[in-house]
Amino acid sequence: MKQILLIGILWFGITNISAQGNSDPFNLLISSRVDTSLADVKSVIQLYENYYKSNPESIYDNPFWNKKEKDLYEDFDFSRVSIFQGGIDAKALFKYFTPFVMSVESIDEKYQIRVLFSSPTTDPKYAGSKVWCIQKLNAVKENNQWVLENLMVEISKKWSSKKVGFINYIFPQNHVFNDQNAALGKMFCHDIIQRFNPSYNGSFNYYITSSKDDMGLLENFDYYFVGVTTGKAREGMVLTAKGNEHYPHEFVHKLLPDNPNRGQLIEEGLAVFLGTKVNAYDYENLMKKLAIDLKSNSEKVTFKSVIAQTLEFNGYQTEYPAGAGICELIYNLKGDDGLKQLMLSDTKNYDGIIQTVSSITGLSAEEIELEWKKVIGKYRA
Repeated sequence: MKQILLIGILWFGITNISAQGNSDPFNLLISSRVDTSLADVKSVIQLYENYYKSNPESIYDNPFWNKKEKDLYEDFDFSRVSIFQGGIDAKALFKYFTPFVMSVESIDEKYQIRVLFSSPTTDPKYAGSKVWCIQKLNAVKENNQWVLENLMVEISKKWSSKKVGFINYIFPQNHVFNDQNAALGKMFCHDIIQRFNPSYNGSFNYYITSSKDDMGLLENFDYYFVGVTTGKAREGMVLTAKGNEHYPHEFVHKLLPDNPNRGQLIEEGLAVFLGTKVNAYDYENLMKKLAIDLKSNSEKVTFKSVIAQTLEFNGYQTEYPAGAGICELIYNLKGDDGLKQLMLSDTKNYDGIIQTVSSITGLSAEEIELEWKKVIGKYRA
């Protein structure tokens, strides 16, 4: 997590109903709009607090989440990956981004709790990430106890659906389904499967929204800075904010052969090289960012800093073009066979990537760096 300055701030119109004192990092600030005299409202707030005390950054049989979704999904809290970023724990999250309960509203037999995570900083250097997110979750009764539920259940229950091959499209009723785009998606998926994963026999849901914020709601965010994007491949589903049926980058994530030892840089690199590249303009613009950085900021942006991901972000996520450059290098020398080997190799860290690329191509580490820079450099012009 990037450095964050903690600056004292006076909050108006809020109360603190936790009885555990300032030593408890999980104290919740509560808006005066929230009627805490209602027993169910207090129970829902306590449920939320209990959930964050229960190591929600980890995946396990959490007692504060509903059983149905825990049975359906291994990673059942759809906001978990984004909100914790793979390295933050709940205690740190509450320390840096003060949670403020904005509302607890009754919806039929459920409640929705909406919580703002924000930093008190006024320093311009950190102001861009001042609001981490506004998280929204449902609370439902299970065995007479309140438990949490993803928003997707309520949001999509009246949406339409259409199955095209092994893709089950789910979309709002006002969305005009484009059969041509769906056919392109089907053709693309079959091509990836034929080339790289012929034993694939799965299926997935594809949720169509038309904005980042609409897509964010499917991951329990009323607003989000953290994890904001235009598409995600999740367990059993693809989410899109682009409002269409064809998203090659995310399709690649769903269709690659399983490999728990495939690192994130190679995972995203493959999705960019095989998927994003379908749109040459998008691909070339992304690669150009890294090409310019390598030339103009050569002390900070280097082969090792981006491949090892000691430099993760430089106005864009460097792993995307850096990984795509590795894939393009291998494809130029060894074609699909080389990419297949890359997909199935141990590439969790820098040494693994270099050893794998060397094994596939026969190049030394120094030659790999040289060839990679040639690949990236051609996009600078």
